[in-house]
Amino acid sequence: MQFIDSHAHLNDPAFDADRDELLARTLPQAGLTLSVEIGCSPEEWQPALALADKYPALVRAVLGVHPEYACKMTPQHLQTLAALLPDPRNVAVGEIGLDYTCLDVTSKDKQQETFAQMLDLANQTQKPLVLHVRREGEDYSAYEDSFYALKHQWKGTSATAHPGVLHCFCARYEEAKRALDMGLLLGINGCFTYKKNEYIREVVKKAGADKLILETDCPYLSPQGKRGQRNDPSNIPLIAQFVADYLNMPLEQLAEMTVRNTKQLYGLA
Repeated sequence: MQFIDSHAHLNDPAFDADRDELLARTLPQAGLTLSVEIGCSPEEWQPALALADKYPALVRAVLGVHPEYACKMTPQHLQTLAALLPDPRNVAVGEIGLDYTCLDVTSKDKQQETFAQMLDLANQTQKPLVLHVRREGEDYSAYEDSFYALKHQWKGTSATAHPGVLHCFCARYEEAKRALDMGLLLGINGCFTYKKNEYIREVVKKAGADKLILETDCPYLSPQGKRGQRNDPSNIPLIAQFVADYLNMPLEQLAEMTVRNTKQLYGLA
């Protein structure tokens, strides 16, 4: 059985002691055929590409600017990113979006400006989107503003079979439906497995397994049973088992569907 981690941060310092062991042995032993490395700030772009260079059969990169790091963007950074995005090692623009939980670091205006720039680059390169949108409690304004930007500043297409993914989905069916209506997939990770998150599971059931891809967002968000431990892509089969059990479907079927969706999203099919 094969799996893909569609969203990982293996260049995080949490992996400095065993990164190569993880990629060379642990991931293949767990059935992982691909891990997608997210470079979401200017200093992460080259390391993400370098990791894809070092493990060409196992790693692809995604480059962009996380809303928390929008404050770092300069015209030179934008020019650099525009030059890097067409690189064949890079398969998407991300993770990009709006997150109003970090306004102490980056203002709404700067986040929105940077998001618009990222969408423009996606339009130019025809790369799919990896979206980071985070609510704050019952405040869904980041979703409202993100959907507005997507409607008015994004062409809604890519050169791949799916135009993007709403990474780390943790919202209501209302947000899921709007994303799905745009052709976006839902990224499902360890949050799905947490006991308090029945609302996510119910949304996923309504959306359907054919709209999902699996991710870890490691080293964060370890699945239930491993919380408090460092997360890594070898936990994808555990997350997949939770999802398959909840949806009452064979694990093999879920694995096949999510691998296919991920390959189609990133143009690897």
